[in-house]
Amino acid sequence: MRFGLLSLIAVCMIVPLAFATLSGPAPIPNPPSFRLTTQTTTLCRGMTNYIPINITNGGSVTQATMSSITVGLAPGVKGLYESGNGTVAGRDLRPGQSETVYLPVFVSANVSELVFGGITINYYYNTLYSDYEVRNTSFATQTCPQPLSVSLSPQVLTAGVIQNMALNLTNTGAIPINSISVIFTLPGIDGAWLSPQPLQITTLAPHTTMRVNESVYISRNASQSVPLNVTASYYNGTSLQQAAIYGQFLASGVISMSPSSFTTSPAVPTPQSVFSISFILTNTGTSAASAVTVTPIPPAGFTSYGTNTVFVGSIGVDTQTPVTVSLIASNSVKSGSYSIPIKVSYMNGLRQSVTTWANTSVVLGEAQAINYTQIARARGGGGGGLVILILIVLVIVLLVLLIRERRRAK
Repeated sequence: MRFGLLSLIAVCMIVPLAFATLSGPAPIPNPPSFRLTTQTTTLCRGMTNYIPINITNGGSVTQATMSSITVGLAPGVKGLYESGNGTVAGRDLRPGQSETVYLPVFVSANVSELVFGGITINYYYNTLYSDYEVRNTSFATQTCPQPLSVSLSPQVLTAGVIQNMALNLTNTGAIPINSISVIFTLPGIDGAWLSPQPLQITTLAPHTTMRVNESVYISRNASQSVPLNVTASYYNGTSLQQAAIYGQFLASGVISMSPSSFTTSPAVPTPQSVFSISFILTNTGTSAASAVTVTPIPPAGFTSYGTNTVFVGSIGVDTQTPVTVSLIASNSVKSGSYSIPIKVSYMNGLRQSVTTWANTSVVLGEAQAINYTQIARARGGGGGGLVILILIVLVIVLLVLLIRERRRAK
């Protein structure tokens, strides 16, 4: 009886211990056994390279899944720089799965031929645990011809207006370029791109050029040198690549000289007379013009009177400036209407010489003939009386001369 009671007590003590052992905290699982390999060993200098990196979760089916994977460039690698946000994300990988991600890295144009660096990987497993590792590798670098050539025109932009810029994409290689994506950037203080972005082009055949017009607005308050950047990423059949333009473009405002209110003084000039042409010159553009000069180009029979070129100076936006030039018509010019071209020259904001024209017409009247007989009649009252008066004066003069001669003879 006593032995049975002791056995029952022993069983009651062992059973709770067994259940406690089975229901205790689970052990920490082993991290995934992954491989990290790069499929590109040669990078192109002076451009962004998309380095293909293969990630493989090589663990057994009992090991954990890799989640929230990010791959980046280890800090301190001389000549290699992170592009974009510096990392690239991968999908979750169960044991036995693999994926290739493309890490964007910009390679300096002055980098050495062999670069040593590291690729970082960070991931989570079983939700609560994470791992961060660096896998060292080396890359050869070389100067690579880009199969995609990118250019923009014009080089001089007009400020204060919406205009089109021509984007030229040329495939200089021997194979098609696919999945082209083009992004334009422009500082907001200088203007804005108005076309939808990014520009997507499916494919570009070898040795062909595609021209696309992009709409852009340059602010009238923009600086004379505007930075316009174009970045094109593409797939050349083996890997992702990137071509870019980082250039400065010149910007100048609109200058529009509008002549008006032409007047001629006298209204109907005649040959051998000086006359003037006056008009109002208004700048209806978006920026001021400097060193404005006005020069008449007279037709045959007309010449400038006085200074041939009139210096006006600067004309601001929406400013009216009076201008006067003087001409003289020769005696051989017949009456009629004559076109007088007037050249207006000025300097724009880029110190470029620009010429426009302000043409007008002048009506020349008949020459005034001088009739001396009519003038004499108007002054003396008749031609006969004037003749008699002249004869009397001549007779008196002769008589005076004869009297003097006789006195000398005595």
